[in-house]
Amino acid sequence: MLKEIVVTQKQLLSDAIGDNTDLGFYRIHKIIKSRNVKVNGVRVGVDMNVNEGDLVCAYLPDREKDSIEVVYRDDNILVVSKSAGIEVLGEDSLTERINNILTDVTATPVHRLDRNTMGLVVFALNKNAEKELLDSFKEREIDKTYNCMVVGVPKQPSAKLKGYLFKDAKKSLVYISDVQKQGYVPVETNYRLLKKVNSELSLLEVKPITGRTHQIRAHLASIRLPILGDGKYGINKINRKYRVKTQLLCCVKITFHFKQGTLKYLDNKSVVLSVDLTQYYKK
Repeated sequence: MLKEIVVTQKQLLSDAIGDNTDLGFYRIHKIIKSRNVKVNGVRVGVDMNVNEGDLVCAYLPDREKDSIEVVYRDDNILVVSKSAGIEVLGEDSLTERINNILTDVTATPVHRLDRNTMGLVVFALNKNAEKELLDSFKEREIDKTYNCMVVGVPKQPSAKLKGYLFKDAKKSLVYISDVQKQGYVPVETNYRLLKKVNSELSLLEVKPITGRTHQIRAHLASIRLPILGDGKYGINKINRKYRVKTQLLCCVKITFHFKQGTLKYLDNKSVVLSVDLTQYYKK
């Protein structure tokens, strides 16, 4: 959204924008730093003095577009629900949108979801929390639970899948093997059948014990339970039948484990997202 401001007195550019919008300090300076402001037709990237009669054109974030569903927040962490089709990091990312809204702190993501995977993403709101969260994710002390819609019905209502994964970075694909091969790393994925939806679809609860790229998607596909809508590891004919273009995979629960440190108060706390995956495909 373009906001045109005619300056009425000599003042800082940030003050001129602040006097004529409801934006906070952080957002105003982010807009200026991102060079989304013009003064008398010239794009600027630093706060500067403007004079009476100057024309300021500020390109403001779309509040509706940038709206974020906050599932949990305290002084140290923020947990939000990510939609499909948005990256966690990068231009016009979830992180950028969050920091366009926050006025008092800067949010830093401590883990990622694939672009087209939905669900809970955790952000640190200060450096101490960032370090503790990153360490906990690295040591697999934070449990993540996913729901997904798969094509097929599992032979077993629950199972612990073990195998080996190879990441082909050039093709942006991973491969699963039942036996150890050079370049492959161990992976473990547990699933539980939640519901048989119809003759060819099932709803699963999935818990990745290891956290590798595309692990859940590739591991389930390797046992002939590809995720509905998955363009890389799924069945395109079935995806088209149900009119789904992105994988129906959602992180629905995150459980923290902290025995000490700043975040000890979160020990054994779970943040849960309620979602109905059946709303995302044609029945």
